[in-house]
Amino acid sequence: MPARSNLRLGGLATTGLVAALALPLTAGASDDPFDDDSLWETPGADSNRGTLNFLDDAPDERVHHHENQITVAASSLDDGWVNLRQCHSDLDRVGRAQILYNAATTREIEIESQSNIGETWVEGASVQLRHIQPDAELCIRARSQMLKILDDGSYALENGPFMRRYLDGYFPMRVTVAVNWGDLGLTLARSEPESQPGFRVTESEHGVIIDATFEGRLMTVLRLVNGDRP
Repeated sequence: MPARSNLRLGGLATTGLVAALALPLTAGASDDPFDDDSLWETPGADSNRGTLNFLDDAPDERVHHHENQITVAASSLDDGWVNLRQCHSDLDRVGRAQILYNAATTREIEIESQSNIGETWVEGASVQLRHIQPDAELCIRARSQMLKILDDGSYALENGPFMRRYLDGYFPMRVTVAVNWGDLGLTLARSEPESQPGFRVTESEHGVIIDATFEGRLMTVLRLVNGDRP
């Protein structure tokens, strides 16, 4: 059997969370019929080569949706640790994959739920997946030190690069990041990128939601301040 193709999905957080969904590279024979790549689907040949393009109109086909729910507590403003609930839906149909985290800044990883995946388990700072079937979904909970405390007293929440990559191509995906700070009195000072077609930023008194549909590599930064905007 030939070596597996490298399929990478999800996001890598530059500070704190690392969450990349990747198909491992393996070679050699296997007695498990599910390890035959001919049984599993991979993206098509035509693709973006890494340039970030926001998509105002959703693709015709269902694409991988990466959802993050981040809860900022009072203690987070001192130590940077937040609660994370992360869900993946419409995963690509592949034989094996893994979601990788930064071991230094992620802890208490646990699988909350999964459906249409043959096997899932936590292994060190990763979640392993086997036999991903159509309409697969997976939700994970963890603690992540992703809130950066800046010298001027403001905060930066950085995530990315989010990507859905196969070989040298990047394919459409959707990312939602919902940050909830409750009654801590924080305010969004700015976002990078700024709100635009295909990258929607919705603010409220208690949090902010990013909803992006794109192809390529996406980095996001939310700068938060106490009280009103400077």
